Amino acid sequence: MSDPGSEPRDSPSLHRRRLGVVLRRFRERSLISREVAGQELDCSESKISRIENGDVRVHQRDLYALLDLYSIDDTGVRADLREMAARGGKRGGWWTKYNNEVTGSFRRFMELETVATAIRRVSVTAVPGILQTQDYARQVIAATAPHYTDEVIARQLSLRAERQKRLTEPDPPDNWIVLDEAVLRRAVGGRRVMVGQLCRLLEAAEQPGVRMQLLPFDAGAHQAMPGSFAIMRFLPPDPDVVYSEGFTGEVTLDDPAELRSCSLVFDRLAGEALDPERTKRFIRRVIDEY
Repeated sequence: MSDPGSEPRDSPSLHRRRLGVVLRRFRERSLISREVAGQELDCSESKISRIENGDVRVHQRDLYALLDLYSIDDTGVRADLREMAARGGKRGGWWTKYNNEVTGSFRRFMELETVATAIRRVSVTAVPGILQTQDYARQVIAATAPHYTDEVIARQLSLRAERQKRLTEPDPPDNWIVLDEAVLRRAVGGRRVMVGQLCRLLEAAEQPGVRMQLLPFDAGAHQAMPGSFAIMRFLPPDPDVVYSEGFTGEVTLDDPAELRSCSLVFDRLAGEALDPERTKRFIRRVIDEY
């Protein structure tokens, strides 16, 4: 099995996003609607939206058709975008062998998580997968997907283990994590599993590049109660991305207004949460209670 840390930190999804940002900018500058662009490609308006969001690859024929429509005739620009489209159409990295185990939005999240420079996470129901022990993860998977076979669960556990390798690479992303107290109190798998998981949280809190804060129950109701989310940041010029979780599935958001909203929520929760040192003391008390 390949080590994600040994592969180049590159992502076809990231190249598709870069291309989509440029194409959207060209379309808006040309005062052309998505509907008109779709007519040029003989496709739906929603496909143009997916292209601009980086959700689908862009074939060379469609790329040139859009550039012609937007009056982009600079040969250098066209060549750069052709290369970007080619990179966006390549097979991905280590995560591709799990294509049958994950949804499209989570697959995209894994691609972007691999190349992100900073990730801010809010978890309100369970420990983030990037920090779960195998025992804890097995219990979570079995509870949320009771139809999974032992073989499928084993594949899911392998997937989590590979994602976690990113934390121990020489240059890991900055991880800032806010945990709701419910994450610590929900006895997933019983005492032995929870003690092992909480000890893992303490170990992670000591790692370089990890900032962990706890939002205690006495902080009251908060805006993230509907669900957990993660904000991923990248090197310029790539914009931030929000990945949110819910009962009906996962969603990846690129909308600037949604990004600002989630960033404000994160900042507010981080301001209300315990600082990292108090958070570690709190986790130790909960371990003693178990």
